[in-house]
Amino acid sequence: MKKIPENVSTILYILGGIALAFLINQGLGIALATDMPVVAVESNSMVPTFYKGDLLILQGTLPEQLGEGDVIVFFPEGSGRAIVHRIIEVNPDGTFQTKGDANANQLPFEKRISSEQIHGKKIAIIPWLGWVKIGVMEILLPNILWVAGGAIAAYAVYEYGRKKRGRKGFKFAR
Repeated sequence: MKKIPENVSTILYILGGIALAFLINQGLGIALATDMPVVAVESNSMVPTFYKGDLLILQGTLPEQLGEGDVIVFFPEGSGRAIVHRIIEVNPDGTFQTKGDANANQLPFEKRISSEQIHGKKIAIIPWLGWVKIGVMEILLPNILWVAGGAIAAYAVYEYGRKKRGRKGFKFAR
């Protein structure tokens, strides 16, 4: 059997990890009846219930099963950013009003949330795990050119040192 080169094997390993994460997310979405089964909390508007960096597990819920006190994830009209707040009132027309636990007042878009805007109800919290997504979205992606350049430079230095010493890779002292 032909051996796969180490750098190709590493790339395949990374791509496999990404594919596995995608499949797990899709599987959770199907099992929990929502298009957003996992959400990272991006603000402290719900302190002390949960904090920025916590990861929420959501379940799709029918509008008639939602009520005061439920924590939902929704997208305000015209916004691409998910909001995680608590239902404080169900309006007579079947829409919902929400507010963050740490917020003094409601925001204007929180007074009339339709069921179509809601992507799920919180069923579990995993502390701190959301920092992975936040780190990628707020630190890595905005600086991707610097990160890629640094990775390429580090790899070039590694390869140069390996070839100069005639070694196949790092050797650790025993």
